[in-house]
Amino acid sequence: MCYAVCAGGRIQSAAEDLERVIIAHLSDLHLGFRAYGRVVRGADMRERDVAAAFERAVQEIIRLQPDVVVVAGDVFDRPDPPASAIVALARGLESMSTGLPGTRVLMVAGPRDTPRRSGDPGALAVLDTLANVDAVTARTQRIEIDRLGLNACLVPYRAVVRSAPPLPDPDPRMRWNLLVMHAEAARGEDAGIMIDPEEWDYVALGGEHRRRKLSQRVRYPGSLERVALDPWEEAGDEKGFLTANLETGQVSFHTIPVRPVVALAPVKVGPPGDPDRVKRRVREVLGEVPGGITDKIVRLRLQGARPSDLLALQGEPLRALRGEALHLAVEADKDLHVPAEAWLPVDYADQVCNTVLAELEHDGKRSLETERVITEILQGISPVSPDWPIGAVEALDGVVSGVGRVSTSIPIGLTAILGGGGRARRGVADLFRGAGSTGPETALSRWWSGTDGETLDGSLRRAIDAVAESRGVSLVDAALESLGATLPSEAAASSPRNPMKGAGGISPEQAAAEFKTAQRELLASRANVTEADGDLEVAIMDWLRERQDAETTLFAYRDRARELRSRLRGMEARGSEAPCPTCGRVLESHYEEVLTELVEEWESVVQDGTWWRSRWEQLEMKPQHLQDLERTALRLHAAVEAGSERLEVLRVRIEELEGAQVPLPHELDDIKGAVAAALTRVRVARIARSKDLLLDRASRFVSRVSGGRVLALTFEGEVVRLQGSDGALTPLSEEDLALGRIAIRLAVASLVSAQGRIVASLAIEHPFDSLDAEARIRALVLTKQLLGEVPRIILFSRGDAVDVRPELFDYVLEVRDDEAVTGPVLRPASSGPGRIEIRSGSPDTVKRGGFVPAAT
Repeated sequence: MCYAVCAGGRIQSAAEDLERVIIAHLSDLHLGFRAYGRVVRGADMRERDVAAAFERAVQEIIRLQPDVVVVAGDVFDRPDPPASAIVALARGLESMSTGLPGTRVLMVAGPRDTPRRSGDPGALAVLDTLANVDAVTARTQRIEIDRLGLNACLVPYRAVVRSAPPLPDPDPRMRWNLLVMHAEAARGEDAGIMIDPEEWDYVALGGEHRRRKLSQRVRYPGSLERVALDPWEEAGDEKGFLTANLETGQVSFHTIPVRPVVALAPVKVGPPGDPDRVKRRVREVLGEVPGGITDKIVRLRLQGARPSDLLALQGEPLRALRGEALHLAVEADKDLHVPAEAWLPVDYADQVCNTVLAELEHDGKRSLETERVITEILQGISPVSPDWPIGAVEALDGVVSGVGRVSTSIPIGLTAILGGGGRARRGVADLFRGAGSTGPETALSRWWSGTDGETLDGSLRRAIDAVAESRGVSLVDAALESLGATLPSEAAASSPRNPMKGAGGISPEQAAAEFKTAQRELLASRANVTEADGDLEVAIMDWLRERQDAETTLFAYRDRARELRSRLRGMEARGSEAPCPTCGRVLESHYEEVLTELVEEWESVVQDGTWWRSRWEQLEMKPQHLQDLERTALRLHAAVEAGSERLEVLRVRIEELEGAQVPLPHELDDIKGAVAAALTRVRVARIARSKDLLLDRASRFVSRVSGGRVLALTFEGEVVRLQGSDGALTPLSEEDLALGRIAIRLAVASLVSAQGRIVASLAIEHPFDSLDAEARIRALVLTKQLLGEVPRIILFSRGDAVDVRPELFDYVLEVRDDEAVTGPVLRPASSGPGRIEIRSGSPDTVKRGGFVPAAT
């Protein structure tokens, strides 16, 4: 009797003695990748880096002499690669043909290799005509290499993202079975193509740029170079490729030298407002980088700095540093992610009432009469958010003039509606805006509709109004109107006036001292909330990791139990004539012994699996300590929001004392005048706070979208300016204007959406297509990250950016060309990254007697 679960889950015989088969596994070459705009002798520096990394990999592969070379997708960086990228690939293949005669090169197309039009196979298909090169771009193909006893199943991107993707079974006649795919590992509730590692000797994956092991035989080698526009997460990773020995199961990583990427630890620059200290600290830190920053890709984050503090580096300091590095990104400190619960009150009226009463108390004007006035006014005002959420559009159904009927769902996620020559696409965009504009016109609805003016000034003013409305300013305006107080115009608000009533006899010195105290308290609150957010992030990651481990282990036991139960039933059905599960010989007299051992193993697996089910169910709910941390963080965020508003109110009070505030109508009596003074102070403070929030967020976004070319966005003297390395950009180009407007629009969405409670969808249209190619991609990456706040985001575009980054989109619809007269108005196109799931419970992860986690 020889019952035992064989290593790797395969029935092995001592007679099997085939020659070794070595697979060289590469992916994500991204030939033709360009970034940062640095050109030397007519060639983009990053494109040369990527080509050089591929050349080094080819030389190392030739030295290793593998039997098969696999490239698992994203050979090029875009479906229409530049000629230089095609030349780089051709040279590499020629070198392999010479150095590895007879060795097959197996390639699958990734999303970057795949044109949007299904009839276009893309540049990669040309390589399929070369000897010993198989380049699969459309349908799944089998490649048999008889001399190696190898069956290779090649699954390109188009096959992965089909609604019912075919995945052929391994060929039991062949000694080795190899699966090659380009897809990311499914996360959370995402569904993907199920892969059972037991069925394949090796699964060569592409689609993740960081080396990763899903199981012993399922691997991502990562990209050969750091090909993200912001490669900071990969700064410490080694880059290279894998080799896998199918006979021994040994997998080795081979490092390829690439250009250094340096992500420096955050540098403390002290409290804001000290430009000389910022300059000094930046010079000190960059001067201490080992080997200097010459020709490196460097990120420097300034801890405690806001985007406006980066302006201290304008001119020679930044110009010299950026001239030395290949790319230098100087970033402000991380932005606080404020939970919507911290600023979105359950009842705006109660919040405004309490704030006004506190101001009346501070003025010495709080009395039963003033309390009655403010309470009655606020009770008589309609709710501030009767039509929220704005843009609750889940489907489009209507007729577009000159085009035809449109009927489609708008799923949660990032959708692209593209093509159509312009007129048809604009018609669909108008249909979308009409479907989402169902309530009265407000500042938020005007911003949502995209009618934000053609100038940066107009865009920012509408944006400030939208953010202020989300913070309850419309309720304050209604209260002032009920009192008979005329709302100040923008011109009046900026004109010097005599002091208002309502300062309560407080001296300017007292007000200034109170302001400084509030400023110190706010800084302390910010420090506390930063620490709390860090603790919460760590706790959430620990909980998610523990829950994922429990789920993985549970599924492993479940699958193992099913496998054992199936074996038991098969043995019981055949009795003593059943074959040994290991060697295949008829059991005969050993039947009862093997059956007993299988039953015991099955019972043990079921018992252990029951415990893991209980553990998994326990972890479905957030642990108490995590809930406590969330409550603490929320309380601290609310304190920061309250402290920020308090600071702005005190700033307004100081302006009152200095005679800079707009007076209220003289006809108001003392009681109403006191209430109106407090309301006006709250109104001005909330608008100022909204402006500060928006400028800070839009500055961060414009810096990200521009790749650091623009440091910040400023608004002084009623003029919006984009601040570059050498000062304000002037005159603004069409691209500069597009940068500013897109950053402002996305910033508003991030500030007001409240996870869909205020804004349920967002349309991005003009001027997205006016951005340059790199900025469009950066804007898409940023937009994708906003889906946690805005459930549905729809991009209306010509489609250039969608063509080169289809994996970023959850849904892509092509609009019928204007001149076409037949066919559907909207036609789905390939989108998404393609996803896989790894079946748990294979012998890679389970052995007799318990669960053994796969090595990482």
